[in-house]
Parts: sequence; structure tokens; C-alpha cells
Amino acid sequence: MTKLSRKERMQKAEEMAGISFWVDLRKGRLSKYTIQKHVRSFFVSLFRYVILICLGFVVITPLWNLVRDAFTAPAVLGEKSSSWIPQQVSTIFMSMSISKNLMDYWPSLLYTLLTTVVLTFLQVLSTGLAAYSFARLKFKGSNILFFFVVLTIVVPSDSIMLAQYAAFRNFDIFGLIGLINGTGAGINLINQPVAQFILAGTGMGVKSGLYIYFLRQGVRGLPISVEEAAHVDGAGFLRTFFSIVVPSMSGSILTVSVLSFLWNYTDTYYTGLLNPNVKQLAYRYSSLQSNVRWGINNAAKTRPEWLTTIDATNPFLQTAVISACALLVVVPLLIMYAFVQKRFVQGAARSGLGGD
Repeated sequence: MTKLSRKERMQKAEEMAGISFWVDLRKGRLSKYTIQKHVRSFFVSLFRYVILICLGFVVITPLWNLVRDAFTAPAVLGEKSSSWIPQQVSTIFMSMSISKNLMDYWPSLLYTLLTTVVLTFLQVLSTGLAAYSFARLKFKGSNILFFFVVLTIVVPSDSIMLAQYAAFRNFDIFGLIGLINGTGAGINLINQPVAQFILAGTGMGVKSGLYIYFLRQGVRGLPISVEEAAHVDGAGFLRTFFSIVVPSMSGSILTVSVLSFLWNYTDTYYTGLLNPNVKQLAYRYSSLQSNVRWGINNAAKTRPEWLTTIDATNPFLQTAVISACALLVVVPLLIMYAFVQKRFVQGAARSGLGGD
């Protein structure tokens, strides 16, 4: 006799339980409570699946529309027969979007990935150290400082826009830079990525307040006895943080890293304010949306076959080009999430559980 695996035994038991239920129901051997329990369980499961299907539809439909528009041939744009699946498939819009006149995709992607990785590293490091300090270092006024951290989450970024621009337009640290260069004035960091690096490294980058709060909850969920043992053995603040705390909350750190990468990759606010560089994909895409007709005309002039098939005044064609550009921006994020989604979900689910 073949020995069944545990999974097969459980599946067979579930099948037998289902058969037994219907047999007992027909023969009237079930109590009213048992019938109500099974009916309630059925409707709860049905409701759960309906909600999941609806959420999946809401999430997948916009992405599917991007793919559909980006790969639809120009001749069938706007036809009802191509509402879900293109009647004719073409890569002309993807080729046009990659071209130098529209997205200049590969150089822009390389620049965006490099700057985003640096911003993510600096932001995770600064917010992690701040979160550990707020969670473990008890000093007078720590709660007030943490209150200001929470304010950075609540207060809109637009309210401090002018102050941030002025600070980096004449950047100085207690007058030391002006003293060193002999002019008495600071240096202009506008239109340079270093301005964003400084914000990320000092815990004032994109959503940094949220990351500090998130990681603080994760640190508070760790047992403090291990850290106390490290202090007894002579480990300092930084060594305890990097040797014990970081490995223990790798899931939370990965979650923050993914969120930081996502928001820095798609950020247009700080990029437009401090470093309006067209090589940044999200900023270039945002600028293209307001002047897509001009970009299509310039791109069409580079290829003779595009001149005969592309009409920049066609609103359906403009939407298709915008969709192709948006798809190019989103694809690297989808690839990244495909590799880290399991750990990302686990870190988000476990963060904040437990406490001191």
C-alpha cells in the first residue's frame, strides 16, 4: 500500500469531511447549530473571495490598461474591439518612449537607480539610528523631540518648501563655510543631487518621519536583555546597533528599504525643488505629460516610418505614448517587488508587534 504524504492525507480528510457533511445533511443527522455553522462559514469564505477579486481587479486594471495602450497598433487606437486586448499588437510606442527625444530611457534609468540607491541607503541609516535612539535612549526632552518627528509626518511638505529651498540656495553650517571661503556666504546646492543626499542623511528625506516611527516600533519589540548583555561585554551604541539590532529586525529594515526606494524613485517634489534633472525618470515623465505633443513630434522626426503612422494631435495616440512611458517607469519597481515581496509582507506584518 502506498504511503500518503501529510499534505495528501489532509486533502483526503477534507474531501471526506465534505462528503460526510452532505451525506449527514440528506439523512437528517445534523443539528441546527452544525448547519448554521457550515452556512456561516460558506458565506464568510464567499465574501472574502469576492473582496479579494474586487481588490485584485482594482489593482490590476490600471496596470493592464497601461500594457494594452502601450502595445496597441496606431491604426486601431480607440476602437471598441481593443478595449481589453489589442486587435493589433505593435511596439512602436515602446520604441518611441525609449528614444532620446522622449524618455532617453537607459541613461535615465541608470542615473535614477544610482541616485535612488544612495538616497535609500542614507535614509535607512539615518532613520534607523534615530529610531534606535528614541526607543532605547531615555533623556530629558526625548518625548518632545519625538513629537516633532511625528509632526514631520503630519505637516505638509509644501509648508516648508521655501525654507528648504532657501537653506540649500545658500547652504552654510553655522557660518563655517562662509568663513572658510572668505566670502561670508554659503554655497549653492540647488540643481545638484547632494542637496537630496543631505536631507536623506539627516533624517529629513521623503517620508523619513514615517520610517523613524515604523522602526522605533520594531526596536521596542526586541528583547532589551540581549542589548544589555552586549553593553556589559563592552559594546558601544553603534556596535550594539549594527551587530545586534540590525540583524534582529532585518524584516522591518527591508520593509523600510523597499518603501524608501519606491518613494525616492517616484519622487517629483524634492527632485523638482532641489534637483530638477530630466534624467530622473519620474521627473522626466511628469514633465512630459504637460508637453507630450512636442515630444512625439520630435521623436517622430528621427524615424521615417514613424512620420507616416504617427499623428501627434490624436488624443488616443498621446494617451498611448504616455502609457508606454509610464510602463517603462513602473517595470523596474515591479521586478524589484517580485524578488522581495515575501520578506516585505512579513516585515510589514510583524513590525510593531510586542513592546517593552
